[in-house]
Amino acid sequence: MTNLQISIVEDDAILCDLLTIRLTKLGYSINGMYASGEDAISGFKARVPDVVLMDISLSGEMDGIEAANIIQDSYDIPVVYLTASTDSKTFERAMNTRECEYVIKPFTDNDLFIAIELAFHKHALNRKLRSRERCLLRLIGDFGDSVITTDAKGAVVMMNPAALALTRCSEAGCLNHPLGKVLRFTDDKGRSVEDPVLRVKNEMDTLDLPESVSLVREDGSRVPVRGSVSPVRDDQGNFAGVVLTLAPLTREKVLRSL
Repeated sequence: MTNLQISIVEDDAILCDLLTIRLTKLGYSINGMYASGEDAISGFKARVPDVVLMDISLSGEMDGIEAANIIQDSYDIPVVYLTASTDSKTFERAMNTRECEYVIKPFTDNDLFIAIELAFHKHALNRKLRSRERCLLRLIGDFGDSVITTDAKGAVVMMNPAALALTRCSEAGCLNHPLGKVLRFTDDKGRSVEDPVLRVKNEMDTLDLPESVSLVREDGSRVPVRGSVSPVRDDQGNFAGVVLTLAPLTREKVLRSL
């Protein structure tokens, strides 16, 4: 059992005392009790807990869901909601919180324990994943070749700085747009080259761009390139998008390819 630091945000003093007893019995430490979201947000500046127990129906200017979203944006802490309400609108609002669990009153000690442990361990896992994602994005950003990724529908989700420079495309003009509309390739006779994303999606294998292919920029200029398109698979092995790498050919390489 982990000795987590728990903060309670609850405007019912009697329930706060009961929660303190139950949480202590479960092996947790109480990091603070707050009667409003405003008090919790201010109090966390001095003491940041591992998990927040948040009553949804708080008195004050903000309810528990509003307070939880501010707390997560400011302190990156998982939240366990406490509520007697089971209406769909409240549930949907609560589920929009980035990392949360949900406990309906009245609840058992086991309900409380499971929700707290799930919230904490899911948050820790997601933090590791976000850290790895940031490292990967930094590596891609420093990569000399142009790297472009799409989602399963072929919409651009990422372009590293080299790709933006090569294509002379702005992020706003590329992101969330179909790759086929953002990038256009032609052969040495100016004829359009088949959209590589469609072939990769069908064959689920890495595809090298044809020789003597050129990237047609938005301004109409053409630059000879080499590159490849690889499929991205989800956890079930299904098609989830592509990774396209491009590099401009030097004049010498172009002459050698003729």
